[in-house]
Amino acid sequence: MQMKKVIFLIFMIAILYFIIVFNPTTSNFTYAETAGTLTSNIDGIDENRYPGYKAVIQNLRAIHPNYIFLALYTGMDWNEVLTTEYQGHAENNSSVVPKNLFSVGDTYDGMWQCPLCGNKRYDNGKWCCASLEALSYMMDPRNSINESDVFQFKDLNGSDVSYEDIARVVRNYGNYLNNNEAIQAIVDASRQYDVNGYYLVAKIINEHGANGSTLSNGQGYNNQYVGCYNYFNIGSYGNGKDTIINNGLKYANDHGWKSIRASILGGATVVKDDYIKKYSQITLYFQKFNVAGASEVSSHQYQQNILAAQSQGTSLKNYYGNSNTAPTYTFIIPIFENMPRTACPRPNAAVKNSITYENGVIKNMSAALLVRASANGTKIGALNNDESIKIIRRAGSQVAGYYWDLIVSNRSGTYGYVARTIDGKDRVISTGSSGTSSGTASSAPQPNPQPSPQPTTPPVTQPEKPPETNQNHEVNIETDIKIDENYIEALPDVNYEHIKTKYPNAVIKDKDGKEMSSGKIGTGYTVTIDDKTYTIVKKGDTNGDGTVTVMDTVVLLNSIAGTKILENEYKEAACLRNAETFSVLDAVLMLNYLKGQKLSL
Repeated sequence: MQMKKVIFLIFMIAILYFIIVFNPTTSNFTYAETAGTLTSNIDGIDENRYPGYKAVIQNLRAIHPNYIFLALYTGMDWNEVLTTEYQGHAENNSSVVPKNLFSVGDTYDGMWQCPLCGNKRYDNGKWCCASLEALSYMMDPRNSINESDVFQFKDLNGSDVSYEDIARVVRNYGNYLNNNEAIQAIVDASRQYDVNGYYLVAKIINEHGANGSTLSNGQGYNNQYVGCYNYFNIGSYGNGKDTIINNGLKYANDHGWKSIRASILGGATVVKDDYIKKYSQITLYFQKFNVAGASEVSSHQYQQNILAAQSQGTSLKNYYGNSNTAPTYTFIIPIFENMPRTACPRPNAAVKNSITYENGVIKNMSAALLVRASANGTKIGALNNDESIKIIRRAGSQVAGYYWDLIVSNRSGTYGYVARTIDGKDRVISTGSSGTSSGTASSAPQPNPQPSPQPTTPPVTQPEKPPETNQNHEVNIETDIKIDENYIEALPDVNYEHIKTKYPNAVIKDKDGKEMSSGKIGTGYTVTIDDKTYTIVKKGDTNGDGTVTVMDTVVLLNSIAGTKILENEYKEAACLRNAETFSVLDAVLMLNYLKGQKLSL
């Protein structure tokens, strides 16, 4: 728990650093590439240190000037991330399930299959363990910064859909989703929890398919849990169809999801609070591959399907493509350290994936032997004395005074590096035998590998770019000013004249109690109407100077970090999402406002 707090604090400090050096009057905000750094300065990506990113982003941005790209420098080593993610290869332990699975089929055989697990089936019997090659291909962001796949990086915050939008995108799906109760629940969940409505649809479809499943039809399973719905498959874990369905329906029953609406609203709450809000998993990519930085790498991931982020992103793109929603989208691209010079290739389904190993055992240990993500790298597990292992690769040279052998535990499925000899005693012992493990290859024709997109010369006539700095928005006094108990809430562009127009007999005073006759108003000012005095809450104005700037974001983040306390009207001003408290997501909204996007009450 303490380590998670430290990681989160580092994450917050990195964002704070980003805010302090961000200049809202320029088109890019820039700063050093430290861990957790977020930047819009795509042109400043160091091609030597981070090869292949800049060209594909620039190419897509040239085609779509309305696409806003942010680069997240994770500070994470690419090979350590892959090792940490590539876990769960137990030999005879049915309780261990790999972190990454794919649905069995000709397209995804061969090199897509993990050679350690081979043809072993998981979940409902239709899924196989994904190989390290498959993981590398799907996790490499450079393979997905293209027209088809980029929406897996879209920021999922914000409600921008109507009933008509959702009705349109679900009309070709089954009755479990194409009905008034489900459609209205999705719209209400999107608005109530400030989460993308199309994302909710894509998530449901990914979990239940076009026509629904046992967990979404309300008919129960084996005469149990009749009338329970689990539209997001939350709590549906385990190995085997019966276990998965029963766990999912039990979760629904325990949480009172006895209607379609209750299931959608309840599931959306979990997705928003436990993923987007708590762990900053604000894109489909981060929900599948957790490298967002607010929790341990590869922990707290929404699903095992290795294709989930890509497939849901494609749905998201298609939904937007047929809508009337203003096409300005923000994409957050993770950047890793020590990436290969070119994007990781697509696995060949026609080539069998196999591996040869030594059989081994851990010896001479009075305590656990640590497993690391790289030679002398991050700890990711531990092995007990006499634990049976496969020795995949013997180290030929030392790192930090040790030979680090690549192994996998037959009991726990832990995959990583261990020190062969410690204090002169061998810890990784060969049993004298070896083995070979492999999957199957497909005989179906395979798609030709597609080269990574190369930058093209932008056309002479470009569409107009969206605003990147704060613009004044036209004020609607009916929607941008409202009374809420003891407060008058107002959007950032509201001034004295707007309040007087809406409330002609209002007496407005500044924070010093001086009556005003014109000008800007700020958080902490007061308005007296018919003998009742209200305190002004100007959304985003956390320091009470009447203007929303980067410094207000600094105040907000300092409060999150615990170095400043925001109370009463100033706390309300920081809650841009109109929630009970504020978080880093409100800072994101504030930045979006500074780039030209309008807020709402």
